[in-house]
Amino acid sequence: MSEYVLRICLDLNIWCAALLADKKGKQNTASQKLVKLVREGNCIWEGFNFSLRLIISFPMLERLRLVLKRDFNLSATSADRYVTLIEQYAYPNPRLILGGGVLRLDDIEDAQVLETAIATQCDFLVTANIKDFLDTDVEVIQEQKWAVYKAPDHEIHILHPFLAANWLNPSS
Repeated sequence: MSEYVLRICLDLNIWCAALLADKKGKQNTASQKLVKLVREGNCIWEGFNFSLRLIISFPMLERLRLVLKRDFNLSATSADRYVTLIEQYAYPNPRLILGGGVLRLDDIEDAQVLETAIATQCDFLVTANIKDFLDTDVEVIQEQKWAVYKAPDHEIHILHPFLAANWLNPSS
């Protein structure tokens, strides 16, 4: 195990994209690579080995369960099984974030994801929808690919899955 630790929050669209790619028989999509890295719990970034810790909240898991049943037509049992698997990847376990509603994002689910990342001092938030996470505290570095949320005590890199997969697994 590495002495270096990175905390990563995968937006729900990453979990859904990985599941959809699996169902279609695809391999090595950016989302699948990210889920694999989280499952394995380590990555290489800037030439160093890091322990990779998944950050996710109970509201995010409940929303994912709903989406899996409603939009993916998974049975309640299959949706529960998938969500339970993700819970097991979380370090040390899913977080219950109390309060919230502080961020001025248009979508309440996106605000909950960003608030989870902020509260846990996440290093990376990976999403296919970077534009949904833009507010006054976010600096766009590369349009639709990379932005940085500037919290008072840390920064969160908001990354598109292609960029995140390349950063955290440069050899693939």
